Amino acid sequence: MMHPFRPLDTLFGRLSLMIVGLVIMVHVMALLLIDKERAKIDAQRSLNNLVVAAQVRERDPVLADHVAQTLGIRYVSAEHAIATGCPAPCTDTDGPLEESLRPRLGEGSHVVVEPQTSSVWVRKRDAPYWIVMPGYMPPFSRFMGFSALTLVFAIVTAVIFAWQVQRPVRELARAAREYRIGRGVHRVRQAGPHEVRELVSDFNDMVSELAESERERSIMLAGIAHDLRTPITRMQLRADLLATPADRAAFLRETESMSRIVTQFLDFARENVTDSVFVSVDEHCRRDYGAQAGESGESGESGEAGDDALVKLDLQAGEGFMLPAVDLDRILSNLIENALTYGEPPVEVSTALADGRYVLHVRDHGAGVPEADLHRVQRPFVRLDAARSGDAHCGLGLAIVRRLVRHHGGAMEVANDPQGGFAVTMSFPYPRKAG
Repeated sequence: MMHPFRPLDTLFGRLSLMIVGLVIMVHVMALLLIDKERAKIDAQRSLNNLVVAAQVRERDPVLADHVAQTLGIRYVSAEHAIATGCPAPCTDTDGPLEESLRPRLGEGSHVVVEPQTSSVWVRKRDAPYWIVMPGYMPPFSRFMGFSALTLVFAIVTAVIFAWQVQRPVRELARAAREYRIGRGVHRVRQAGPHEVRELVSDFNDMVSELAESERERSIMLAGIAHDLRTPITRMQLRADLLATPADRAAFLRETESMSRIVTQFLDFARENVTDSVFVSVDEHCRRDYGAQAGESGESGESGEAGDDALVKLDLQAGEGFMLPAVDLDRILSNLIENALTYGEPPVEVSTALADGRYVLHVRDHGAGVPEADLHRVQRPFVRLDAARSGDAHCGLGLAIVRRLVRHHGGAMEVANDPQGGFAVTMSFPYPRKAG
């Protein structure tokens, strides 16, 4: 079953989101703490300077000018504050520094911070002058550029780190998928943390042992099937010795059934699919299963082959849907033979391009399969005699089709059609590439 791709549902997406989230949170908290500490330092320094400046101004205005020059502050008449540079309308501003400084100056005091230079304008209650102190601490806005650059660098580093962490796991998942769909054994390079390297090593060993066991089973199965061909052939030749034509025909039918079983064994025992020329699926179906075999006709494509036709076609995928000729023939022959043996005609074969994938659909009109057995019926050597009966089959047809479909990057689903019958739906990537 195909699941929609969600970037945040991947290991890389979640690692990146987690690390980037932590980096941003720590960064914001650091900025807030810096600004808070900066406000405390500015408030304490400003308070000390203000106390000295105010006391000196009240006691000795002449000395106050020298103190102001030493402290780097200046006195500005309240009437000329805005003209001198106090941000209009020269009313209290809000910020960490103002909140820390205003309570210490007493009730009715005013504190204004100029945003451009961070200069602090302070006026005690009913004082005829403002005391202006230059901003020794750089304004908070200057931190933002450096902070943004640091944040971008941290995020890029976090994403690269997350990618490196998930890379071995991603390669492991790809190798497992390749092995599952029968594309051979691919050893995964050991990389990443210690636990991941151990997991990769165990996976490589497990896949190697499974592949060796599968090869031994296939060799044994192919050997038995191959050895049976010779006595079956001799039995067919000796059928002429039977006295009556009816006995001879029945004997030949039995040997033919045995031959088909042996052929299925050999097909299933093959380790690799056959490399052959890619052909159009629609054209192949028209030629081999159309109203007139070997001819391309509108009746085969539209499904109007007559009510008594064994196979009806509805081919809408177009010429771009291509598969290897030998593999396509094995897929269709197994499915149609199963449908005619276990189900009821007509067998409907349809192709389409839906949801960005090519779809090949085969359906019969029989009794179907019990819902509880739909998954089991795809396994090798499984025959559901209670649901379907037939001769010359060993339960390998759907297993062979499933292996071929997976090898070509497709997916196969089996189900009972709502209108009756057993249906097999195969979807393949779009576009299909020949070779």
